[in-house]
Amino acid sequence: MRLSNEIVRRASVVTYEAEINICSYAERGKILLRVTPKFLIIDAIDEGQGIPDIELAMKEGYSTATDKIRQMGFGAGMGLANIKNFSDTFRIISEVGKGTHLKMIIRIN
Repeated sequence: MRLSNEIVRRASVVTYEAEINICSYAERGKILLRVTPKFLIIDAIDEGQGIPDIELAMKEGYSTATDKIRQMGFGAGMGLANIKNFSDTFRIISEVGKGTHLKMIIRIN
């Protein structure tokens, strides 16, 4: 199956943003990718601090980044917003002290 450049770009954005969040905030994590005839399904699952206020975390510009994360060029508060904007379907489940599971679905036809 050949994916369009647009689908690859969108998948790259959501995967990159999820990976940066895992590296910045979690003890460990993984990203899983499934391709079906109709969808690209990406799950980012981490064991980390979790998100206490998902609604607030979804707001563009909101960030809990530490100074260390900001010094590396990250922490602008656009990660979750970008993931939502570049996914056709986005679901987030998080438990404080346990971790976060993001499910991103991109329609491919």
